Amino acid sequence: MDKKQSNISIISIDPFKQTAFCCQKDSLSSKSILKLEKENGFFISYVQHKDIIISSIDITVANYDIPTYDEIEGIIIQKAYQELGLDPNLEYQIKYIKQNNPNTNSIYDVFIANNRTIENKFKDIIPQIKYLDCIAPAPLLLSSLYTNSLLAKDKVDCFIYFQEDDAFLAVYQNGEYFQSKSLTRYSLGAINNKFTELTGNRLENEDFFNKLKQNGLNIEQKEYLTQILDDIFYYVSDVINSITKFSGVIIQNIYIGSDIGSINGLDKFVQDRLLIKTQDFNFDIPLKNKELDQTYLHNLMILYAKDYIKDKKLLNFSNFLRPPPFLSRDSGVFILIVFISLVIGLLYPIYQFSYGYYLSMKIDKEQIILEEISQKNILYKNQINQLIADVQQIKQTLENKQNDLQLKKDLLDQIYDKKMNYPMKGVAIYDITKYINKTDIKIKEISINNRMIVLDLISSNDKHITQLIEDLRASNIYKTVTKEISLIDSNSTKRYYESNVTVEIR
Repeated sequence: MDKKQSNISIISIDPFKQTAFCCQKDSLSSKSILKLEKENGFFISYVQHKDIIISSIDITVANYDIPTYDEIEGIIIQKAYQELGLDPNLEYQIKYIKQNNPNTNSIYDVFIANNRTIENKFKDIIPQIKYLDCIAPAPLLLSSLYTNSLLAKDKVDCFIYFQEDDAFLAVYQNGEYFQSKSLTRYSLGAINNKFTELTGNRLENEDFFNKLKQNGLNIEQKEYLTQILDDIFYYVSDVINSITKFSGVIIQNIYIGSDIGSINGLDKFVQDRLLIKTQDFNFDIPLKNKELDQTYLHNLMILYAKDYIKDKKLLNFSNFLRPPPFLSRDSGVFILIVFISLVIGLLYPIYQFSYGYYLSMKIDKEQIILEEISQKNILYKNQINQLIADVQQIKQTLENKQNDLQLKKDLLDQIYDKKMNYPMKGVAIYDITKYINKTDIKIKEISINNRMIVLDLISSNDKHITQLIEDLRASNIYKTVTKEISLIDSNSTKRYYESNVTVEIR
């Protein structure tokens, strides 16, 4: 908190006990409810657990993969009316905080207050102070114990708090709100009524509270009080066991307190019954003048107010907020716009004349620049046209050169073909003829196609043809193929054999 914020007076108000305290620079002083209009500062109060609806809502919806902030709020409001049976004819404030659950990110703790109930609870206070900066839900006041490092955040703590007409149980896990339960039927007033019923002696609430404050559990006819407390904490035990069963959370500490202060022996009684370490609401809150008879809730409200001043995201059920700063209001913005419009209206003629003169000077200057650019443009166009003509001439010259080059290339290819292929075929025919002359073979017909020479051979002995084929193959220069060696005129006295032999020059 910066220096300016630390100097803000914080006035905590308990509308149910009609008490108020002012904290400035961590120093407490008691204030009269009837004289609060003279006080300047940050006003904070709270709404009891019994006056709000607290539940958990799962916002998982098939239509939303990653819902936006507005979509989340819309889903929560819709489900709150559907699942919690809210009266559509009444106006509610619906606040919510996201559960810190590692298994899911779609569950929110929802706090709902009826606006009419809020107005009725504070109808006697608002005329005195006009504005109420923050109304916190009672179970969430305990969060300030963690944000101010009064309790460690590494445990699961259970808080049980008794008031004259209300009581509640709140569980915090790792310093964050986890769950709460109303114990209204076990309020201090309800305990007195039950005690009166069992003893037959009527005691006013104030007298009964004084006895508890002075003597603790060791009062007259304490066996009846013990019986009542046994019933209360048997129910509390069921609540704690239910929380453990359904969430797996094991409560490690219990803190117990009340509006009348510490009740001697109550912490030991609870610890013996629940078998969980139990302590009084005895936190080392850094506030001076602790001898004042303020309740624990006043201290918690002051801490919560400090947190709220630093972070406006904390829950606030106040219907009595101060108007925003003048320029943040619609009316303020409207007046500012009208004022600016008037100023602009008065300055407009001067602006028009000055701006017209400026434009005239600028036009003259730009005209000179435009003429210079126009001259350069003509020069550049002529240069570009000349370059285009040069490029066309170069292209034509290049095309002529390429045509000439292609003619020369074709001529060279023809010369190479004649030098390489024709002599090669002549040599091959000469070579093959030598092989043929060694045998009794005659060439009936010869044809040449590229590197292929087809010979139609005739011999009086088929072995001569076979020998020729083998000799040609053995030379490794020729590849020879023949389909068959056929006998010609087999009825004649002299036989002849014929074969078409294909010779490929390798």
